[in-house]
Order: sequence, then structure tokens, then C-alpha cells
Amino acid sequence: MTQETRVVCICGGLGFPLGSASSARIVMIGRALLSAGVGFHVLHCGPTPVPVNTQRSGVYEGISFEYTTVLKRPENKLLRWLVYAVAITGLTCRLIRMLPERRRTLVHLYVMMGPLNLYIGGLCRILGFPLSQELCEWWPGVNVCDRFTHWLHKRAMFEHATGALVISKEIERRVMTKKLEVNPGLVIHRLPAIVDYERFATAPGTEPWTFTYCGTWLHDICFCIEALAQVQRRGYRCKLTVVGAGVEYCDEIFNFAASQNVAAEDVIFTGCVDEAGLASRYRSATALLLPMRDDDQSRTRMPNKLAEYLASGRPVVAGNIGELTAFLSDGENAFLAEPGSVADFAEKMIAVLDHPARAARIAAAGQAACKKYLDYNAHALQLAHFVHRCIQQHQSPREKRSAYHNMTRVYLQVRNWFCGLIALCLIAAGSVRRGRRRAQSEGVVTAVYFHNPNRRLFRKCVRWLTRRGYTFISDGELREILAGDKTAPKGAVWLSFDDCFKELAQNVIPEASARQIPITLFVPTGIVANSGNFPWLSHARGRDALTVEQLFEISRYPGVSLGSHTVTHAVTRDLSAAELQFELNESKRAIETWTGKEAACFSYPVGQFSGAEREALIRCGYAVAVTTEDAFITNRTDPYLVPRFCIGDNISFPEAICNMVGVWQPAISPLIRLLQRFGGAADPLWRASGTDVVRSRAHSQSTQISS
Repeated sequence: MTQETRVVCICGGLGFPLGSASSARIVMIGRALLSAGVGFHVLHCGPTPVPVNTQRSGVYEGISFEYTTVLKRPENKLLRWLVYAVAITGLTCRLIRMLPERRRTLVHLYVMMGPLNLYIGGLCRILGFPLSQELCEWWPGVNVCDRFTHWLHKRAMFEHATGALVISKEIERRVMTKKLEVNPGLVIHRLPAIVDYERFATAPGTEPWTFTYCGTWLHDICFCIEALAQVQRRGYRCKLTVVGAGVEYCDEIFNFAASQNVAAEDVIFTGCVDEAGLASRYRSATALLLPMRDDDQSRTRMPNKLAEYLASGRPVVAGNIGELTAFLSDGENAFLAEPGSVADFAEKMIAVLDHPARAARIAAAGQAACKKYLDYNAHALQLAHFVHRCIQQHQSPREKRSAYHNMTRVYLQVRNWFCGLIALCLIAAGSVRRGRRRAQSEGVVTAVYFHNPNRRLFRKCVRWLTRRGYTFISDGELREILAGDKTAPKGAVWLSFDDCFKELAQNVIPEASARQIPITLFVPTGIVANSGNFPWLSHARGRDALTVEQLFEISRYPGVSLGSHTVTHAVTRDLSAAELQFELNESKRAIETWTGKEAACFSYPVGQFSGAEREALIRCGYAVAVTTEDAFITNRTDPYLVPRFCIGDNISFPEAICNMVGVWQPAISPLIRLLQRFGGAADPLWRASGTDVVRSRAHSQSTQISS
């Protein structure tokens, strides 16, 4: 990372540098990057909602900032629209002026909703700026979220982004789904709520019997008042201090307090305060309150104030939900209540009052956890690396090529027209109906495998299977069926994919994940871990296979399992005993190391084997090995010679149907043999998907396919 690299953070409507948790997070991101040698500048698009911000430009904590319009928000609606129009125009002009620096500049968009997000994302794409998207909340899970923001989070937000900075594991999981669906090159980095530990740990302050809440959410303030009322009814004379905004709806809050029999003087509003005042308020509190409800917002977020609370060394009372549970435990380093339960929250507040020495020990443990996990210095280098990756990813050329460059479009169209016509004849003749009746008979499993199907074909196949009453099973269920420990459900079907083409991330995983369909990917680990180039393809397009990082992300989805396809995609029939042992052992070890999950299935590369592999497979711990034989799985099937029906990558849908029910090869084989009498090249025309043809031709030229 060079000193010239910099980040321009664009935010709007939240105020900077003071006034909200969002501005505090921006400050911490900026300070972390500055400490790692990355420049950081803030552009605020729009006026500030809080009066404590009085400068249109300046430097705060080493972070330069500027507003693109006036500070004060006009009351007149027409003037307000004019101010925002000026703000957006000013922002556009500033980005245009930065064009000469775009190769070393990352735009960090701290806008997660509304048309401004869409506009800035589109503008950065036009101007050629790499863009990282802040995601410290998942707004579609909040009940105040509008329809436009729901739409934004479905696709558009992630199409424009080069990277995403997420605050929790749950948001990371959701963004991974969007990455697979929309933008495979998206760089994701998880940054929890971070804090300047020293600032909050050393602030002075003593004000006993006062609970403190910092925030602007009206329902959270009312929750705290309701809990305070229950504490007071137990005979404890304590107060609640609300730090931050909220003065504008004081009357509503005081009316609610009165309904709970809480005196007005027991609820104190400080308004917005600077960081020194905030730290002092925290340090003077008996305990710091963080109510969390049992809802999607609480499950996905990690409130920024949590890090500040913990750093202050005061006891924290919070809801036991969301990202905070990763490093906080009730009674050890925090007081965690049942989320959404006012009664349990009040009990935790009382526990702090009743046992001050224990509360102090718990607070000290929470402070230690904060210093270890949430101090901004601990995240500086990783955050700078994220910036570097985003800029590199943006500068790398987008790959634009077909996975089947060896077969021309015209060739595929002609082939699929002929084969599709034959398939339609088989369907009309009732062959498919009879094949499906066989597939859905008792004790039969249909194993279907792909290599690199296009998205449209795969979607059609799984929809057809679903609508015809098939039941998708996992490789674990298949192993139980083959071992006789489980009865196959009616119409059982198992889907697998050989070779791990990188296009699976876009064309298969989103559909399988959305439909909760279990799938198995067979991985040539040496190819995946190194260049990612398949020996049987030309490498003009760059990498062919998924990366280890992508495999790890994909393996975390429910229903996705990984199996071995050797290390080098070596044909096991041609290997010595030592070479076979290495290919089987090393590939299994690599998969289990990468994912932490068992790899119990093996797929013979090119479908060729000698039969001598069985003992080596058993020694290495494999329970199943699959072939490319076209047949159904029954109770007589050898677990180490499991047949599968192949679906070509770019074939017609009628042909795919015929393959899935096992009627394609019996019908086409006589025609292939006839054509082979007139020319050996006829076989690929009828049989192949493209990938198998290239692989088998490459094998005929070499005794072993290796990386």
C-alpha cells in the first residue's frame, strides 16, 4: 500500500464530524486508514441535521472534510430541494475534478438507501472510480424501509460496487449471496464497530445511580424508560440519561414516561455532545444500556456505541442477539438480557445495582474484550488491504469470453437443433414418461451431474424436477441410502458438478441456494489452489476455476458439500499406487483444511477408472466414488461405482430432460454407431456438452491429464 492511495468517503444527511453513530464510524474508519498510510477525505452531500457541526470544511482528528452545500437545512420545502440539488451538483463536480487520481482513489459510499446511492454508484461507474459500499445496517429488515431501498438491496447497489464493507457476519452472509448472484468480483471485508480505546478508557466521571443510553431511536428510548419504571417499582431510585438527538420529540417521550409513572426529572436529555463529553457521560454511568429487540435489524447489526460503551469500562446491559454475541457472554463480560424482554432487561439493571463489585469485574472484562477485538489500531492493516484489493480488482480487466470457445456458436446451434428434434420425438413417443416412472419407483435414485451449465438451462432443469415430484437429496443422504441405513424417498435426485468452473458462482449457486437444493461440487484441488487453468482449455480467458476463497464462501451455504476430483485432475486408471495415494489423500486433506467440512465423495476424472482404486479410496476415508455411467442408482449399486446421468452445458432443454430420465443414451447410441461407420467425428456431435469432448480428446493425446 502506497502513501498515494486514498479513500474519499461520501455521506449524506447524517452530519459530520459529530452528531451520530454513523459519523463516529466514519471517523474510526478514517483514523484506521490514516494510521496505515492511506489518505482519507470526507465529502458530505447535504446539510447537517445537528447544530454542533459548524464548519463547512476543515480537519477533524486528522481527517479532512467538506460539505458540498450549506450547513443548515432550510425549512421551506422548495428551498430544501434546491439545497440538495446544489449538493449533488457540487459532489459531481468534485468527483470530476478527481478524475486524474481515479487509479489510486477508492470512493467509499456511506449511503445505504435512497436515490443518492443509485446516483453515486452510477456516477462512479461512468467516471471509472472503484466504489466500496458501507453496510453497517441491513435496511430491508427495518420496518421503516421504503420500497425503493428494498429494490436497491436486491441488485442495483451491488452491481455498481467493487467492494463491500460489512459490520456483521449475518450481513456478510447476505452480501455473499448477492456477490454470487450479481457481482462475482465483489471484494467483501467485515469490519466490526471499532473505537479509539484510549479515549473512552481514560475519561473522568462519577454520577452514581444513573443509567445512560446513547442514540436516536424512539422505540429504544421508550424501552429503556419502561425498564427504568420496573426498576423503580422495585424500590431503586435511579435515573436515565439520554445522550444524543431526541430533543425534538421530548414531549412524546415525557408523556410515555408519565404513563409508566416515571417522573420527568428522572429522564435527562443532554442533546448532542462532543467526544470528550460523550466519553465523560459513559464513564459516569452506573451502567450503559443497549436494548436489542428480537427482529431482523438486531440480528444483523452491531451498534457502533457498543464499542464505545465497552471501552469506557462501565457495565453494559444489552440484548443477547446479533454480532455482539460473538465476543460477549452474559455474566462474564456483559449483562445480556433476552432480546425484546423489558422484564429481563430490568432484572439485569437491578443485578448491576445489587452487586456493584461483580458488575465492576464484568465491566473490566468487557473493557478487555474491547481492547482486544474492537480497538481501531487492531484493524488498520486489514482495512488498508481491503482498499488495496478494491483498487486492484477495479483495474483488472473484466473477462469477456465464452466457456466453450472451442465450439462455435453456429456449431452449437446446429447440434442442438438436431438433438433437440430427436429429444422432442422421444418425449412425444412416451419414452420420457416411462423413464420418469422408472426413476420414481421404489428404491431408485437419479444422480445427475453437470460441468458448467448456463444459468437458464440449470434453472429449467431444477424447475422441471421440482414440478414432477422429485426429491432433492444431499451426498450425505446418498451415502446413507447406499449403506442401507436409509430408504430412498420417492423420486430421489442428487445433483453434482465436476471441475468447479468459476461460472458456477453466478449460474448455479444462487438458484440452488434460493431453492434450498443440496448440491455437491467435485474439486480438482491443485488446479483450484494454483492458476485455476484447466489443461484441456485454452487460457486466453484467464482463470477457469473457482478460487479457494470462493469455494470457502460457497461451502458455507446450507446444502453445499465438496468432494474430491483428485489434485491435478489425473485419470486414476493411469496412475501408479503411490501417485494414486497422493492424489486421493492430498485432495481430501486440502478440501477439509479449506472448509472444515468432511470430503467423503470422490469423482473419477473423465469417468475412467481401472477398478484398482477401491482399496485406496477406502484407506483414504472415501465412502462413495462416482462414475459417468448412464444408469439409475439402486440398492445393488456399488458405492465405489455410482452411476450418474450427464447434462451437457449448452444443450437444449428437451435433450436435458431425456438425459435426466435415462432415455437419451439408449436412443442415441445406435445412431452414433451408425454414423461412426462413416466418420469418427460424429460422436461429439451427438453425445457432448463441449467440456467432455475436449477433455476426452485431450486425454487421447496424453496418457495423463495433469496441471
